[in-house]
Amino acid sequence: MGGAQRFLYELVTHLNQEKYDISVAAGYSPTGKGELFGKLNVKNIKTVKIRNFSNMPGIKNFLAFFEILGIIIKTKPDVIYLLSSEAGFSGAIAGSFYRFFSRSPSWSFGEADRKLKIIYRIGGWAFKEPRNIIIKKIYLWAEKISAPFKDIIVVNSEFDRQLAIKNKITRPEKIITIYNGIDLNEIKFLSKEEVKKFIGSKIENLKLKIENFILIGTIANLYKNKGLDFLILAAARIKKSQPSWQFIIIGNGPEKLNLEKLIKNHGLENDVFLIGSIPDAHKYLKAFDLFVLPSVKEGQPWVILEAMAAEIPIVATNIAGIPEMIENEKSGLLVEPTDPDALAAAIEKTLTHPSLAHKMAQNALTAIREKFRIEEMVKKNEELF
Repeated sequence: MGGAQRFLYELVTHLNQEKYDISVAAGYSPTGKGELFGKLNVKNIKTVKIRNFSNMPGIKNFLAFFEILGIIIKTKPDVIYLLSSEAGFSGAIAGSFYRFFSRSPSWSFGEADRKLKIIYRIGGWAFKEPRNIIIKKIYLWAEKISAPFKDIIVVNSEFDRQLAIKNKITRPEKIITIYNGIDLNEIKFLSKEEVKKFIGSKIENLKLKIENFILIGTIANLYKNKGLDFLILAAARIKKSQPSWQFIIIGNGPEKLNLEKLIKNHGLENDVFLIGSIPDAHKYLKAFDLFVLPSVKEGQPWVILEAMAAEIPIVATNIAGIPEMIENEKSGLLVEPTDPDALAAAIEKTLTHPSLAHKMAQNALTAIREKFRIEEMVKKNEELF
């Protein structure tokens, strides 16, 4: 699951089921294999599949409007909570259309429908993604056009709040920051020994036991936003002086072939491993001696919170909400994005200074307890309802 799906799952499963009647409508895979739907079904959360969601502007978003409007008419919600740019645009207009016509005496929606609240949460603005400049402009204008139809806009970092204000998406008082949070009592990790064996079993033609290596890892969907090509370039620099260090990338996505080609071009086939998607991948974090997130675009990434909870040292890029989570040289090391030399230097500094790595990992865990608790995240969202 990506960040939006993860937030949705954490929010709806931590709300009081006796107080809230929850339905989740979402896009789905044509193959029927969807981690989000599977997890929600286990928790007995009602789900509805939207057939026409697309992450590119076009006719599918227009068709999604009618699907969402139909869902709203059927469920008659008190609150519509929209996640992601696509849902934010189509859903806000559909919700406002429903709310507008409910004022007409000829429509029998009722008084409650006139009080419908439309909340939009974005985990990182799409117009900041590494895309074609025209597509970025379309996303920015889509946010501006749909903003008047939304009662409140929630971001998960102060960075993104200021970015919205700077780009004049809507009035500043309409945008609030609510940090993601996790439950330290709920989150579970497998032991380092068993996880290393599992990862070793996922790698074909492994010449040596992976238990003998220092493992540097990340968990990320294979998108351009994640900057994984820069991690591979950093690995090429590091391997010259640190031959016993291995790089593990857990995840899948459209950049897989490009990343495999980059690995091959640098002769890293025995050093950098793409091991695919793993359900509940956070459970395997303790396999890593160091966690790296080299993203070029983020919001407030869940995987950073999970790595903080796993008490492993972190190197990440100094972008978006990450500096609000990781204090440089106190709870992790931050580097500028798209700079493989700086990334390689930070990785080497952390792993060659064990006391610094341990101290940063402990400080990161303390930050979770003080600033990023699931209870606070849920409470602040309930206040919006």
